[in-house]
Amino acid sequence: TGSPMAEVLEGHGISRRRKGVFSINKVKGHEQMKTYGQVVVFTLGEEKYGIEISCVKEIMKWAKPTELPQMPDAISGVIKLRNEVIPVISLRRQFGLPDVDRQADTKIIILEIDAVFVGINVDDVDEVVHVPSSAVEFPSALTAKAEMIYGIAKLQKYLLILLDIRAVFSPDVIDQIAENDAAPTGGDFRV
Repeated sequence: TGSPMAEVLEGHGISRRRKGVFSINKVKGHEQMKTYGQVVVFTLGEEKYGIEISCVKEIMKWAKPTELPQMPDAISGVIKLRNEVIPVISLRRQFGLPDVDRQADTKIIILEIDAVFVGINVDDVDEVVHVPSSAVEFPSALTAKAEMIYGIAKLQKYLLILLDIRAVFSPDVIDQIAENDAAPTGGDFRV
């Protein structure tokens, strides 16, 4: 018997790998959020955000990243996950919100964006929901400047801000991460 959160996640195609780490199983028929789909709901502050499940690879408990010098403020650092070094980006900082008091209570969502793995640090992961296209209002003049907002889903209990995860990160950040992933490994370290 798992936690209530584990049961909710497992009921939506997310399986437990080990305590605190979940992986996303392939969800047939829900590949494109543009028409309808499964959305991972997470919290930042008082608001609920959603990202399409197809780019989510894992959800894990907070692991303190190794900080790197001269990185943009939104990049918390890097973590090691199954021998892969993955950058972690604080969505709170990216969105201009203050850091939380207890970082250890937060979660990291591992995403795959254009064959690049990146972690996003969020306050909590709440659930996986099906969002029908009929429930989505697309950006109006008010939200048009916020390119990262795909739309607003009007769910029964709350409004859900749907993010275009590729637009959350500037292309140069993803390119920089991809370049670092493509850098040669091994060999001699020289100073």
